[in-house]
Amino acid sequence: MRFILQLFAFIVVSFSVVAATTTQKPLSLKEGAPQTYTVKKGDTLWDISELFLDSPWLWPRLWQVNPDINNPHLIYPGDKLTLTWVNGQPLLSLKPMKKIGPQVRKQDKVAISALKDGLVVPYLKSDQLLTEDDKQVATRVLGTSEGRKFLSANERIYIDASATNEKWSIYRIVEEYDRSGDDVKASAFSLRIVADAELKEKSAKYSGLQVTKQYQEIKLNDIALPVFGEDLTLSTVFEPTPAPVGLVANVKGSMDNHAFMSVNQVVIIDRGSDDGLVQGSMFNLAKFGSVVYGKKGEYYYEDGKFFNSGKRIDLPPVTIGEMVVIRPYAKFSLALITQSDEPIKEDSIAVSPAANDPSALPIVNKNNDDTTVNYPS
Repeated sequence: MRFILQLFAFIVVSFSVVAATTTQKPLSLKEGAPQTYTVKKGDTLWDISELFLDSPWLWPRLWQVNPDINNPHLIYPGDKLTLTWVNGQPLLSLKPMKKIGPQVRKQDKVAISALKDGLVVPYLKSDQLLTEDDKQVATRVLGTSEGRKFLSANERIYIDASATNEKWSIYRIVEEYDRSGDDVKASAFSLRIVADAELKEKSAKYSGLQVTKQYQEIKLNDIALPVFGEDLTLSTVFEPTPAPVGLVANVKGSMDNHAFMSVNQVVIIDRGSDDGLVQGSMFNLAKFGSVVYGKKGEYYYEDGKFFNSGKRIDLPPVTIGEMVVIRPYAKFSLALITQSDEPIKEDSIAVSPAANDPSALPIVNKNNDDTTVNYPS
């Protein structure tokens, strides 16, 4: 049995490769892309982009902003999208469903979301990833007046804060994750919802909540977080855009706490807004490439031995899926898997899809549960 799992990684991204990836290649459409399309209720930006493109992150290059429309990035049910060609490049333009004036667009319908609301909204209406500082100051469940340790539905539970929000959710810490691959020391804690509740009473030292829906037993010291309404800092309406070229993130786990993840599951990655990520940042997911040892004519794959003879060659990773950031935090982010060719495991790596030159793929060495990114001087 292997006692040491080697996980040390570095990327070599030369200046010539970076220059090559910043030069845009001609945009190609998916075979059979329609010349016109009328947006329907229930469509998402992802659905529409997949009609025209193999890679949704290329959407901003296809989309032709109309200067005559207020909030031109928003698309509504009933809008007609028309494919045109300008200087040999495809562009998608919009004929709005109705205009009241030259700069005013009818707003009696809701703009389409980037992804299905049910996949995104739960992670926007309440924090489900806490920092160490957040954890220390988080509102906690005190218990009930009857003194029960395990609390059930329809009970009045008390929390150690003078609350003002009407709606609350009760969470339990599931897992702690550490950032890796750089010198930034940071941890994050994922949460699992156990109940929903409403504010019924408050005082200077505590507040009383009425449990309205229960998913698991509530325990003392569970975390209580307010649920926000429509006034969200982040929105379900955003555009896909490639993550910064050269940035590598590590998949630390899933919000479901599963060992294997697939499409429509939310994962935790160890890069965030401090690293240039925004809502809509896209990554290609990859698994570690094979490690080969030996000398010419006597090569062999890594076989789990404590010592391997000969030189070591780390082969490039294999792309196995795509994901998009739905909620960035400072040091970590929550990302939704949008495509996977096989189950995604913890410690998969994520690289920007803009680095599409094969020579720009990272070369991965495995050592000590860490991923280090090195750039040439």
